[in-house]
Amino acid sequence: MTLKQTARGAALGAAVVAASFATQGVAGGHGIDLTGKTVEWVIPFSETGGSAKWANFYAPLLSEALPGQPTVVVKFMPGAGSTKGANWFQEQSYDDSEGTLIFGSSGSTQFPYLLGDPRVRYEYNDWNVVLASGTGGVAYLPPDMSAKMNGMDATGLQIGRASCRERV
Repeated sequence: MTLKQTARGAALGAAVVAASFATQGVAGGHGIDLTGKTVEWVIPFSETGGSAKWANFYAPLLSEALPGQPTVVVKFMPGAGSTKGANWFQEQSYDDSEGTLIFGSSGSTQFPYLLGDPRVRYEYNDWNVVLASGTGGVAYLPPDMSAKMNGMDATGLQIGRASCRERV
């Protein structure tokens, strides 16, 4: 097994465990039963991009992890770099949805929120996490720069960190 296969397996396992804990802690605690229901998973991008692949990969796993193992259907709502879909999700009424509507976010959704984009009408603090996966960006040093590090730990080079629940 290669390092890449091991990392992919670890990421998948972590995401499934996170989804399982999230649904048990939130959905199970509120008595939600999704047996026989269809959950619409709104992805604010087109069906041809990376977020589509991500959602289509995780949809069956999410179905297994949600209480009652509902059918999870991925719906696409592209526009405004994902802001259109996020604003739409924020505006929905959840009183009668029975937990059958979820939203898939990405860095393209989080950055406008964090940077105070005036088009943003969504609030991450209103939403609850159902699934999280490690698909974030990674920065690399070129080989000649790595050699100049002379074995030093590069963690001190970290520029900054922001949570999707706090604005810059």
